[in-house]
Amino acid sequence: MKRYDIHIRDPFVLFENGQYYMYGTRPENYGIRTGGFDVYVSSDLDNWSEPISCFDSEKYNLNNGANWAPEVHKYNGQYYMLASFTMQNGLLGNYILQSDSPLGPFVPLTDRAITPGEQSCIDGTLYVQDGVPYIIYSHDWPDHYVAVEDAYIGEICAAQLREDLSEIVGEPWVLFASNESPISKATPHHTVYNDQNCVRYGSDAPFVQKLTDGSLILTWSPYLNDNYVVLSVISKNGDIKGPWVHMEKPLFDKNGGHAMFFDACDGRHCMCLHAPEQENCERAHIFEVEQIDGVLRVIKELDI
Repeated sequence: MKRYDIHIRDPFVLFENGQYYMYGTRPENYGIRTGGFDVYVSSDLDNWSEPISCFDSEKYNLNNGANWAPEVHKYNGQYYMLASFTMQNGLLGNYILQSDSPLGPFVPLTDRAITPGEQSCIDGTLYVQDGVPYIIYSHDWPDHYVAVEDAYIGEICAAQLREDLSEIVGEPWVLFASNESPISKATPHHTVYNDQNCVRYGSDAPFVQKLTDGSLILTWSPYLNDNYVVLSVISKNGDIKGPWVHMEKPLFDKNGGHAMFFDACDGRHCMCLHAPEQENCERAHIFEVEQIDGVLRVIKELDI
């Protein structure tokens, strides 16, 4: 099947052994109680297999609500899926699953979320710095409400993981709050929650990569009014602990987001995201990007 024929949210591409593996949120009802995740396989980023079930959330009592944003990383010879699920207490949590194949089946590494159970946390990603694994994730709605400001303010947080990824070491810390960005601060998303008019400074989809100049870039996606976008922050010293500096322009601002990056087999550096941010219309879009003086720039979209 062609990439355009795949209806998917939060796409994530892993290139392994000459094949591309694409994971994502099943789009029905925005990924609520959809029973797990699929993987699609391709050799050219254009023609893909039919969906292959790679995780059954019902089997592990994780089909209580959200089944969101799986991403798969190869680490120490195994494949680890980080994904968001609704926990028994009704909040959202990031879980880590494991498999010996990118096709799955994936199995929960532990019987609990890796992120703090008393907080609502989504969109975990794995980053390894100097051999030490970290999870970077979003602490966002519905529990992160600042009543005095009538606003939901998301945070991008990080925590060190044990070498086997089974639990957090020490305490998580906040990399930045979503209302610190001059872009999101200028055009926050207005919404209604619990019959209240609120301002939401969202903090979806962190993803970290090292640039050729040694700095780190972290991309993330808020809503600006009704427009889903990709913003970025830079850690010039190349350290996950920062300090992080917000870039002044969006990397993508055409109602698409939840970006990730990968290197194609021909050496091109690519960005994958879903667009538009509209139920029943989402598709995986892939763009060639380049680095100039430590800054990412979108060159063109690959044909779809």
